[in-house]
Amino acid sequence: MQLSVVLSSEQYVRDEGLLIISIMLFCFKGELKQNKDCATCVGWYVVSRPFMNPDDPLLENMNQAEALKHYYNAGRMLIRLSEAIGRVVLSGREMARLAGFTERVHELMMVLKDLNLGKYERTMVKEGKDSDSEDDREPLVPGSGKMVYQDNIIDFQKVPLVTPNGDVLVKEMTFTVNSGVNVLVCGPNGCGKSSLFRILGELWPLFGGEVTKPEARKLFYVPQRPYMTLGTLRDQIIYPDSKEDMLKRGITDQDLEDSISRVQLTNILEREGGWESVQDWMDVLSGGEKQRVAMARLFYHKPQFAILDECTSAVSVDVEGYIYAHAREVGITLFTVSHRKSLWKHHDFYLMFDGRGDYEFKEIDSETEVFGS
Repeated sequence: MQLSVVLSSEQYVRDEGLLIISIMLFCFKGELKQNKDCATCVGWYVVSRPFMNPDDPLLENMNQAEALKHYYNAGRMLIRLSEAIGRVVLSGREMARLAGFTERVHELMMVLKDLNLGKYERTMVKEGKDSDSEDDREPLVPGSGKMVYQDNIIDFQKVPLVTPNGDVLVKEMTFTVNSGVNVLVCGPNGCGKSSLFRILGELWPLFGGEVTKPEARKLFYVPQRPYMTLGTLRDQIIYPDSKEDMLKRGITDQDLEDSISRVQLTNILEREGGWESVQDWMDVLSGGEKQRVAMARLFYHKPQFAILDECTSAVSVDVEGYIYAHAREVGITLFTVSHRKSLWKHHDFYLMFDGRGDYEFKEIDSETEVFGS
């Protein structure tokens, strides 16, 4: 009798299955919770239909206990069917997302492969032409510019600032900065400040002109949110060097303590338990402390030129002034990206982009109009 009840349950669910599946698929496609609740209610109604009719053939020769058991089995099948359909629908969405991510990664890999093979080709718009016409475009030739390596100077001669998607931010740039001459870089967002430093750091290809600069190891970049590596407190100061690299350079922990004293950060030595202390430094250090750690890192490496990208935004003005004064003392020439008025007095020239393809490179004197926050 138990087997016949189960078989009859399966037969009933199979007979009504098309209706249930159709309704559930329709409802599961919706994003709203009421659609899912609607699917469940309709399903239970379909399962309950035979029990609402005492003369239904399915209930013949069944007592109350057997009918209840049949109802329970059919309900369990409904619930499992509902869960299965839900998983299928959600799996489809996840597969669609995965396909999108895969396509983007594949596209990135192909572009990187083309770059390694020297097949990088973009287009830029000729002046005064319609950018929608293919005839109005001229090809960008990566590597058409010249890179010259020389110490204690950064010189741009007729160098265009071009983004990877072919946008020309500045048609030509010409300026010279010798060691000991600090430059303040300013301008609106998207005007070319970061593009200039990406070309200087050889992250972007040179599409024309000539750039004279020191080797990459003699340039240093300090971002607004510096990276804190996994490891000891010492590792934060000497990054990306290791302790062995530090010792080969003849630098001791006392020298590191002098570096952090220059940025008024000696309190963290005692607070965190010394140079060998290992912490989650991204969480342990405050925003201002992380920026001062990055400046101590700069004093440890002592490059010829350093690019400071809003890297003192969380540091007080007095500490900021002390840091800039010490950088000049040790011979580090600074390119500072900032909009703070307090920094103008620490620089000799300013490089200002107007956001419309023009720039201005002038000496800061008593007649220079200082602006910023």
